[in-house]
Amino acid sequence: MDAREDLPKISVETEQDWRRLQRNISTAFLDRLDLELESQGVSQDRESFLPHINQFLDTLFAITRPNLRINGRTTEEPYDDEEMEPFDEALDRHIWSLSDQRLKWDREIGSRRRTRPAEVEAMIQGVYTQHRGIDMDIDANQESCLPDLDGNQLDPAMEETFVNAVAMSAQLSQSISMQYERANRFTAVSTEVKALKP
Repeated sequence: MDAREDLPKISVETEQDWRRLQRNISTAFLDRLDLELESQGVSQDRESFLPHINQFLDTLFAITRPNLRINGRTTEEPYDDEEMEPFDEALDRHIWSLSDQRLKWDREIGSRRRTRPAEVEAMIQGVYTQHRGIDMDIDANQESCLPDLDGNQLDPAMEETFVNAVAMSAQLSQSISMQYERANRFTAVSTEVKALKP
């Protein structure tokens, strides 16, 4: 439920203004009563109508009291005129507009909290799919480029480098076995030398 009242209240600045309004209404009712009694020619019955008019006015003011705002405060709240500052209606409107704006932003943040994670997930999924597609295209291009090469299409310098690398690998495998034998012989000789006593 909205904190604001649905119906506007009667606003007056001070309690004295409210009493003056009551006096004016009472005077207007009594003047109207006198006018009606004179027009009907029964002005001597005024005293018999006065208690009823006073009771009506008291009931009227009692009914309006809850709908009354004096200096920005409802009359149900305790009221002390000396301690109260004058009511600033522009400030009140500004406060209500800030409250409405806060509620609007709360709704906006709430809706973003519900929708943003799905949007971010969709965006990341799209980027991931795009990268994967590009990687697959690159792999397909590389595979399609390699079978196109024939032995006749190789550059002679590349072919010579390849032949040299194969020859070196053969020499390296022979050299490794020879170096392994030498290391074993060195270990055996080293143990024998250490075993000799000086």
